[in-house]
Amino acid sequence: MTSYLITTTDRSRWPNSGHLVFIGTFCLPNDSDSLLDKYTYEIADTLVTSDNKLRCFQLSESAHASLGLQIADALNQAHQISKSVRYWEILTGSWLHLFLDLLISRIFIVAKLREVYPDIQLVHADGTKNRRAPFNTADFHTLTKSTEWNSLVYADLWSTASAEHIAASHSIIRNARVHPKPQSSIRSGYVLSATYLPRMQELLLQLQLGTKYKRLRVINPPAIPVDDKARQHLVFNESQSNDVERLIIKLLRGYLPTSFLEGFSTLRMSIRQMGFPNSPKTIFTSNRHIYDDVFNAWVADATENGSRLVLGQHGGHYGISKFPSFAERHELSVSDTYLTWGWRPSTSTLGGIILTTVGSRRRQKKNQSQALLVTDELWSQPRAVYADIPETSGYLDHLGLLVRSLPTSIQQSLELRQHSGQRVVGHPVETWWRNQVQAIDLGDPLIPFSQVVRNAKIVIVAHNGTTIPENFSQAVPTLITWTSNWVEIRDEAKPIFAKLAEVGIFHEDPVSLAKHVSAIWDNVDAWWESKEVVGARELFCSQYARSVPHPRRFLREIIVGKSTMEQQGDLS
Repeated sequence: MTSYLITTTDRSRWPNSGHLVFIGTFCLPNDSDSLLDKYTYEIADTLVTSDNKLRCFQLSESAHASLGLQIADALNQAHQISKSVRYWEILTGSWLHLFLDLLISRIFIVAKLREVYPDIQLVHADGTKNRRAPFNTADFHTLTKSTEWNSLVYADLWSTASAEHIAASHSIIRNARVHPKPQSSIRSGYVLSATYLPRMQELLLQLQLGTKYKRLRVINPPAIPVDDKARQHLVFNESQSNDVERLIIKLLRGYLPTSFLEGFSTLRMSIRQMGFPNSPKTIFTSNRHIYDDVFNAWVADATENGSRLVLGQHGGHYGISKFPSFAERHELSVSDTYLTWGWRPSTSTLGGIILTTVGSRRRQKKNQSQALLVTDELWSQPRAVYADIPETSGYLDHLGLLVRSLPTSIQQSLELRQHSGQRVVGHPVETWWRNQVQAIDLGDPLIPFSQVVRNAKIVIVAHNGTTIPENFSQAVPTLITWTSNWVEIRDEAKPIFAKLAEVGIFHEDPVSLAKHVSAIWDNVDAWWESKEVVGARELFCSQYARSVPHPRRFLREIIVGKSTMEQQGDLS
């Protein structure tokens, strides 16, 4: 019987009979009981080992060091300009980091599947009906969640990518490059946008800086179609590339966002609609650079003219995960000053403060009676095998065992807060919860998360995200659970998490966590305010949720350029 690897939900592409191997459960039809009667089928195991996660990360970093330079040269030539490598890194780097993470992850998955199923036939989406090239970086983030777009990626890799690509590239591992950054002087004015500060705190900081507060709207560049001829004329130096990089170069022409090539002139014209100054002294943002190509094009121009770029951390996983996210790597590469929430990845960064809770009051104790379970997004197709949690990782089984191990009385007081990407009626994850743990309250997604947290007696966080540092900084009783299958911790963070585990905050074993919740339930505050627990919390906060007595003054000194690495301690 012929076997088929199904990567698309387009049933018209499926064979009439045979053995189906689905690349993920997302390809299964809702009416599977009837539709699949004429097939035998299974779900492919696409999980990647820890060693291969490391290898995948190394290859992505190596490829970025080489291809970032080549893209800069190719786009300069295509547009007949001579912008710096840093200019192109600011504009394209967020997309390129994530694209390489995703593509190399897919190469490893393809190599594994071809080894397990050597004679299988690939069934993929119709390339004439589905586009490969995103219109811009924001559109790219949307496409990465599309089954049909990912199916085309698999199709493009299936006939070319193999274990040989991985093995042949071992000799070229490059360090991330450091771009020379011009010193800013004789500039005036400051631009703040998407800082991660509460709105009122951002307004007050603007006033302290002497700038007029203005909420800057996001302007998505027009959807410019692909020009195949222009893409074929892109010039890359393949002779200096390894096998993986040459494979990626072949695909770059098809997957490059049109805002960088066909729509580049339109993108630059869109800058005028933003109302930004040509070259302010300092630009400060914490996440607008991740998705906004118009903003990035303006920033790239401004830094070419001497403006200083200050980027802030915008997530709780920074400095903790073994593998830095695409955002962390990009931000460290392009910023003049990088502002973390406390940790210091290098001497060129500032140990800053947690931005999201500036000006917030610590939670007042009241008669809370509810437990809250906060979960992460499960990815049917992980963008990076070392960052996103696959739906096949055992994540739900872990949490289900946790909930079922709690006393019935606590189960009945437990509310689930799912990731926004899965908080949809009828979503498979929601269906799983309703079928497996009927006692749990799935909550009301319309109630603000901050309000749900305030009403909780204790919060259980099952992901390496912003909720942990925010809760610790606000003294919200919080427990943490994950395993190394989902989150591997970098060496610098291991002593801190060992301390959290010692005092009962961090648990890899769900049954252990359930027993701890049961033991402290009648007097959570007594445990949370104990000397040992407070000490562990403060150790964590010193690195990942730092606060200072005068946070806006602290930030103002950094933005105006008066704070240096040496002076930083004096400001706190």
